[in-house]
Amino acid sequence: MRRLIVVLTLATAATTTACGGGQQTGGAGQATTTTPSSTAAAPDRAKVAFADDICGAVAKFITPAAAFRPDTSSPAAAMNSLKTQLSSMSTGLADAGNDLKDADTAGVPDGQAAVDKLRTTFSQMKQAVDNAKTKLDAVDPNNQQAVTTAVQDATKEMASSLGSMQNPMDSPAMSGPEMEAAAEQSEECKKIKQVVSNRQTGSSTPTS
Repeated sequence: MRRLIVVLTLATAATTTACGGGQQTGGAGQATTTTPSSTAAAPDRAKVAFADDICGAVAKFITPAAAFRPDTSSPAAAMNSLKTQLSSMSTGLADAGNDLKDADTAGVPDGQAAVDKLRTTFSQMKQAVDNAKTKLDAVDPNNQQAVTTAVQDATKEMASSLGSMQNPMDSPAMSGPEMEAAAEQSEECKKIKQVVSNRQTGSSTPTS
């Protein structure tokens, strides 16, 4: 399911970028967009539903990540807005993992294994976000130099952590033409791509 691999790529990149850095990560983020074959079979409804479940879970943290705009009115305001953002993303990642418990994998070969790995990835991402917030909590928000350094360091460490992860959707069983077609038809996956596209172009993030 190459499109889902790309979705997770974009989610990882947006998570890092939204927290103050523009670095692109590897690992879970390594993927290239591939145009699906026009001869691919019509998508199976069970597989489309599976894609919806995956992308719906990703939306729980990518939407607040993409919508984040820091308050730059003062060092203290910038620090507080970033910590609030990290808290929102942490909650979103926890919700995403919980939502995947209900993913219907019956019609998808290796679907349950992919979901289990994805939940582990979300947990690792949450830990990286939480670690970044912990570091920022220890900084005096009125010390501009300390704030700048802390944000840069936390972002760099988070990017490194996210970059070391393997993409759980990147497996032979998840990359066949039927799965690709299903992801192409998934409304939730389309929403995720639009959210990230809007972030990249500076447009408003859709709410539905």
